[in-house]
Amino acid sequence: MSKPSIDEHDVLLPGILPTAQKMLGPAAGCESPKTDAKREILDAALFPVSIRHVAGRGRGFFATRDIQPGETVFRAVPLAWAISEDWMKNTCWWCFAYNSRRAHPIKAIDIGATNSTLAIDGPQASKRRGGATAATSSPRVSSNRYKGVFCSLECHQTAISAHGGQEKWDGYLALLSAMEDEIQLHSSQIARSSKARERTELCSSTLPDSSQFRSAVVELESTLLSESGEKRVTSNYPDADFDPDDLTDDQLGEWISAVWNTITEHRLFSDYMPDSSERELTRLIANQLCLCDALSTGRDSSIPTADWQTEMVASGAADRNIAPLEALFHVKSNETEVLRASICQMQLAPTSLDGSASTPATIAPIRLPWHPSPAQILQSQWSSSFQAAAGSYSLLARAWERAANNLGSLSHAKFRGVYYREKANSFGIWDPPTDVLQSLTGGPGISYDEREWVGFSIYPTAVYFNHSCAPNVSKLRHGRTMNFVSNQCVQSGEELFISYGSITDTVSERRDRLKDHFFFECACERCIAESSVQLCALDSRI
Repeated sequence: MSKPSIDEHDVLLPGILPTAQKMLGPAAGCESPKTDAKREILDAALFPVSIRHVAGRGRGFFATRDIQPGETVFRAVPLAWAISEDWMKNTCWWCFAYNSRRAHPIKAIDIGATNSTLAIDGPQASKRRGGATAATSSPRVSSNRYKGVFCSLECHQTAISAHGGQEKWDGYLALLSAMEDEIQLHSSQIARSSKARERTELCSSTLPDSSQFRSAVVELESTLLSESGEKRVTSNYPDADFDPDDLTDDQLGEWISAVWNTITEHRLFSDYMPDSSERELTRLIANQLCLCDALSTGRDSSIPTADWQTEMVASGAADRNIAPLEALFHVKSNETEVLRASICQMQLAPTSLDGSASTPATIAPIRLPWHPSPAQILQSQWSSSFQAAAGSYSLLARAWERAANNLGSLSHAKFRGVYYREKANSFGIWDPPTDVLQSLTGGPGISYDEREWVGFSIYPTAVYFNHSCAPNVSKLRHGRTMNFVSNQCVQSGEELFISYGSITDTVSERRDRLKDHFFFECACERCIAESSVQLCALDSRI
């Protein structure tokens, strides 16, 4: 399944991987606080990169000196993460250690516990259960549906500490379990609805057709809105609708916030259950919000510092388990880009009735209402742009209320602030954790199908690596730490690039995927060269 995240399918030139691994040490699941001499020297100095503004691409990492192949140019730790539903029992929640053959023995929640306590299977069980007690003030877990695991006691204790102690950790587990309750409840409701639908079909001749039913719903909704004194205000605008291309990002952002106000007020999309990929993103957001609460205690992290670029680079050399909270505030939200890209895709309508891909497309402009009613939000073509995010918010909000985790209210603005920063900036967690796909020079490597996607995480200090289909930097995950290693010589002043996904596809496949997931048309040197070759070949056949 394709994931909307920056994965680790990069290219390493032959001979680079052994050098990099020697510098980093063995790729064990957990990282020991004691490191070898080479790594200590590396951490003692600032990495040879700086953050600069790039025209048309926001910000980027640039080399501050000449860099040789195999050098670690940057290192990052995650601020939040989520494990795949498919591999939740096989992947350590803290260090991402993955075992495809068996589940890890240490469970985040004891199956028979009344509070969110630790459960251990195997020889470590008696040792742990004899020496620890659950916090009596911790929130009660409504169920034991969350199946997160750890590979060791050290990982479990480190996770508790990172969340601010046992009480906050229990609150986080209560939130995750409440989410699983909501997912299970929705599945049960779907099953009951299916049975009811079967019974209804037996007497369908007595029911109005779907168009009549929709009209009745709209009419009823209009009556209710009128009775509440609510009405659409359009007289202050020259038109009842607008072209989103005519608005700045700030103006479009205000309109999006107004739509979200209507969505939350009328609980729109509350019956929509996100797919597994969106649910994993929602768990990541839950992780992010709970960690923010733990990290921000006693200080104001929302105020950016003057020299934040230097601090972001320096954070990579710091001895820490979690990225600095301040880093999140410097990541640009992609909310308006997501809406613009979604509408752009809707506007491309095939001219043929059968929707043949070979038929040229025409532009069918989509205009948006200034003050959409609940019915318009639900039934308009552009409503799909909000459905996944609104469904995820509804799921998390219900779990948030059920868990009663003392984190305050969950506003849609807080949710969106994290959702649209992480949706296109997260990194895939893959196993094996090294980028050893076949290189462009034909070097040996692991095939795409030999790697397993076990989750994804947000590395906010590393989002300044821009994309190229011929990257000069590769990613090597060492436990939970992402290391960025040069795979060729880079001169001082040159920009450093990674790849956002597989670079073995054709230029059209790469561009389509990047546009779908990251909302830009790739114009790297390789794409330009390959597209020129394709155009020349096409011209020669005409």
